[in-house]
Amino acid sequence: MSIRSNEELDPNEGPSFTEFAVLASLFAIILLLIPVGVFTFSWPVWLLGLLLFIDLGLLFLVSMTAVFLLRVFFADRRRGRGRTVGVARQPMVISSAPTPEPDAAATSVSPEADAQADQDQAGGNLA
Repeated sequence: MSIRSNEELDPNEGPSFTEFAVLASLFAIILLLIPVGVFTFSWPVWLLGLLLFIDLGLLFLVSMTAVFLLRVFFADRRRGRGRTVGVARQPMVISSAPTPEPDAAATSVSPEADAQADQDQAGGNLA
């Protein structure tokens, strides 16, 4: 068996979701049988140890199957992303630079408006 990297995964080569469900169900059943066998049926220790080792093997198979299925699922989702049709637009640049202050010469204020603003700040006009 060779190690393949950066290749597409073929979902038909690996285990199916049905196999995963069967393995996970068998794992859960045996995992529940162990304490039931200890406290209810008083099974011998060698049988409980055998069930424990079988359960550890099933745990390994369930985890490897889950990893394969997740890789296939996310590789399939990744393929659907991205822009495939049309022209890409220029990226938007959002900067956090402060806006420049307006010039004093560019904004001319009449003396009457300046006096009215001073009076408003002092609380003389509460309109």
